[in-house]
Amino acid sequence: MQQLHLTNKKQDEGFTLVELAIVMIIIGLLIGGVLKGQQLIENAKVTATISQIKGFQAALNSFRDTYSAMPGDMRNADDRLAGCEIAANNCDNGNGNGLILDAGGAGAALGADLAWNGDASDRVETTNAWKHLALADLITGVQTNASTAAANLAWGESHPSSSLRGGFEIYYDRNTADLGATAPTGHLLRMSNAGVSGAGVGTVGASPASPLQAANIDRKMDDGRPQSGTVLARGNGAGDCNTNNEYEEQLEQKNCVLYILIDG
Repeated sequence: MQQLHLTNKKQDEGFTLVELAIVMIIIGLLIGGVLKGQQLIENAKVTATISQIKGFQAALNSFRDTYSAMPGDMRNADDRLAGCEIAANNCDNGNGNGLILDAGGAGAALGADLAWNGDASDRVETTNAWKHLALADLITGVQTNASTAAANLAWGESHPSSSLRGGFEIYYDRNTADLGATAPTGHLLRMSNAGVSGAGVGTVGASPASPLQAANIDRKMDDGRPQSGTVLARGNGAGDCNTNNEYEEQLEQKNCVLYILIDG
């Protein structure tokens, strides 16, 4: 009976402090590993996005050097780009004025540039710019026969997708309503999530990058400030992405749309 009592007493004993400490260390290591893994994934996405942007810059320069024209704006693309003459590829010529604008950049469009917030046109040159680059074998990630009709524009088809979220648009701008007085003059890459649908910047959390992601891209490519330099950003409202030319890096929502000047 005494032996049975000792056995039950042994079974009633809990974990020792040493055992609890070991368990807590293991849990801490697991949590730390998960968080570190998430950080590595986020860093990889930022690095991949920067590589995409630099690739598009190189493709634009190569196209201009090779054809003495801007993609999308080339006035005789159907004669100079293999496949552009095929009707099924939905490839159009531009007007040859040296600027990538919607509807050929004629009339008011040249002065007002692009009204991305609610623009429902086919955006002839801005959409065909990607098609021209793809037909020239300078980029991948878009379909050379993608429809250019406004209702059919899509990331990964008519426009390249972003490694973060959404995708890229390309257009000439001299004072876009999105950026106001901080807008640079030149051809821009705009990384947005709802851009090709004509929905503009979008709502809180519906943009392609968080303020921290946008800040990291900006720091690696420019001056790290959202309203100056060649990499700019904005959100849907004040404080969503940046305040007083500083990124709101504590916010986790994807609130930032990025604008990258790819030529002056």
